[in-house]
Amino acid sequence: MSDARERILGRIRTALGREGPPDAEATRSARQAAVGDGPSQRPEWQGDDLARFQQCLEAAAGTWVAVPSMAEVGRAVADYLAERPAGTAVHRAPDPALDAVDWPDHLTVETARDGRAALVGVSRALAGMAETGSLALASGPDNPATLAFLPDYHIIVLRTADVVPWFEDIWARMRQTDGFPPRSFNFITGPSRTADVEQTLQLGAHGPRSLHVVLVET
Repeated sequence: MSDARERILGRIRTALGREGPPDAEATRSARQAAVGDGPSQRPEWQGDDLARFQQCLEAAAGTWVAVPSMAEVGRAVADYLAERPAGTAVHRAPDPALDAVDWPDHLTVETARDGRAALVGVSRALAGMAETGSLALASGPDNPATLAFLPDYHIIVLRTADVVPWFEDIWARMRQTDGFPPRSFNFITGPSRTADVEQTLQLGAHGPRSLHVVLVET
């Protein structure tokens, strides 16, 4: 397979008039010629990144609430569930950051390694993206991916300091984390939805029917 690959690449180089693979400078010059040397085209907005994130999240049918500290997340979750037919059982991710949450006594809270038995799942996002109101979740033992997709009600804990402007900032942040790259990485923008049936929007078609973000200010 390696010999066949080299033969194919050799024919391509010959057709392009090259004797070998391009060096780093040639690659940079080719990329610059293709996309230009100006700044990348990114959306701009008035106001701060957090306000933009909140607006885009709402536009995607997500909801949010802000709390002053991680300890207050439990009360925010309880208030959210009180207005929905979701019961009082909560499956939280094993993320150590969630150990600081003070859960109200009337909630039954279980640390979950997956989301198979969860109606309500609580996980923590690596970052939020102001550009689209999306949340970045990296899978791993601390935040199992199934806890983000199998429950009907998905609650995501996000520190306001982890809201960044654009997609590129997400990748830069990821590279600074331990265990990069994760086995899977997901961008979540609002609850699951489809309009395949008679062009009528249905929430919860392929995942959670509700997405709620608890923004922690410290």
